[in-house]
Amino acid sequence: MKNKIQHIKQWMQKNKKIVFVLFILKFLVQISILGIVMLTTAKCSAQSTNSLLREGNKNYNKEKYNNATESYSKALQKAPHDVRAAFNQADALYKLNELDKSKEMFAAVAKASTNTDIQSKSFYNIGNIHYKQEKWEESVKAYKESLKRNPKDEDAKYNLMMAMDKIKKNQNNQNKDDKKDNKKDNKDNKDNKQQNQNKQQDKNQDKQQQNQQQGQNNQQQQPKQGQQQQPQMSKEEAQKLLDAIGAEESKVQQKLTKEKGQPAKGKIQKDW
Repeated sequence: MKNKIQHIKQWMQKNKKIVFVLFILKFLVQISILGIVMLTTAKCSAQSTNSLLREGNKNYNKEKYNNATESYSKALQKAPHDVRAAFNQADALYKLNELDKSKEMFAAVAKASTNTDIQSKSFYNIGNIHYKQEKWEESVKAYKESLKRNPKDEDAKYNLMMAMDKIKKNQNNQNKDDKKDNKKDNKDNKDNKQQNQNKQQDKNQDKQQQNQQQGQNNQQQQPKQGQQQQPQMSKEEAQKLLDAIGAEESKVQQKLTKEKGQPAKGKIQKDW
């Protein structure tokens, strides 16, 4: 055994070039085998993805959108970057009215794909979702992005015009509403002004009535300055009354003179 090993070593030393070539051939054979295995695995995976896509498309055409989304989801699990599966999944979600999820997937497809046709269709569908959600301005932006990538798309042009018409109508309605609101505000201000004027007039009238009432009360309590009171007796009766008062006052003065020694001054005021 030892002799055989030594003999092989001696042969290898003498034939180094042949040994090197054999080593390279062995390495290439191993690489080829590994490549074949990988290609076979990828082919099987691709065939599985394609079959799932075909299954999803059949369910979609039969309007079985829940089943279609399941098939597309399985396809995406096997091939996460498969644009076809993602686009079809987004389309099926749109049919199920899961608009936000559908919009997110279409946006991801438009970003990931380098195919302008797929990008155009993705933005077109995003525009349709915004339109359905009555987000007219966002819809217009999406249709414009679609037309940038495919200017000949007549459907995108038509939908763009429809969305722009919606914006115009909303602006006109808003202007009408603003005019109505302004007119109403002006009317309210006018009414408020009239009410304030009426209130002020009422206050003035109340104040005037109070002043008149106060004046009447004052008239009842005392005569106005410079106004003569009407006599309540004749001159002859008044003269008799004055004479009687004068005689009584004379008696009082005499009495006071006796008590104090000084006469008391008195004054009789006539009212006429």
